[in-house]
Amino acid sequence: MLLAIEDLHLSVPTPVGSREILRGVSLDVADGETVGLVGESGSGKSTTARAALRLTPDRASLSGTVTVCGHGMVADDRAAVRKVRSELAAMIFQEPRATLNPVRRIGDSATERLVQVHGMAKATARERIASLFAEVGLDDTDRVLRAYPHQLSGGMLQRVVIAAALSIEPRLLLADEATSALDVTTQAEVLALLRRLQRERHMGVLFITHDLQLAAAYCDRVYVMKDGSVVDHQPAGTIFVNPANPYTKALADAVPRLPERESAAPAEAPA
Repeated sequence: MLLAIEDLHLSVPTPVGSREILRGVSLDVADGETVGLVGESGSGKSTTARAALRLTPDRASLSGTVTVCGHGMVADDRAAVRKVRSELAAMIFQEPRATLNPVRRIGDSATERLVQVHGMAKATARERIASLFAEVGLDDTDRVLRAYPHQLSGGMLQRVVIAAALSIEPRLLLADEATSALDVTTQAEVLALLRRLQRERHMGVLFITHDLQLAAAYCDRVYVMKDGSVVDHQPAGTIFVNPANPYTKALADAVPRLPERESAAPAEAPA
């Protein structure tokens, strides 16, 4: 398994005592597999992904087992954590405009990890990012590299952060609401792009979304979270058709549906 989480607990200190955010979360992602993680806002989806890469507050208490590409992430092994973050796994965060520094050019932000972590020459890093920009469908790569985030559309910024995540050629990709802020047409393009890149690079993908229908259509398996716990897990084709948990059924029933149109009665011929 590229990602294996077993009985993960996460607590954070508050002024009134410790608060448990994750409660015994267990899930896994295999090589070349797309696994969905769904649930309402505040259910713990994003926190689970961040905890998998040890992107947790300094004073947080973490217990359980998290293995990413064979490396344990819960034990305080900073070398393993650095290796996973820099070489093996990448994360696409929920809002690209919040991810990118608004006062830095796109090229500087996108190449930072290659230059600062991998020691790549700036010119070489820009060539790799420009190639990835073209691969993800960004035309006029020189203009994009020179642009600031506010000069690009939401769809273009989403492609920028995907390219930046792929620059280290990760084996595992954590996509946190990667298309939630996009219009339907751009969302379809980005999803098709991710699917193609996953197949070409044989990545495992943890696809976090609040869109139940999208998870069912796009993923191989789906986990459902509620209040920091996994409450359901089934193949994507059955989880919302025959839900095993009442909460999953409630989520499925809450999806808006268009009423069926009644067939109009044939008009009588004029006399």
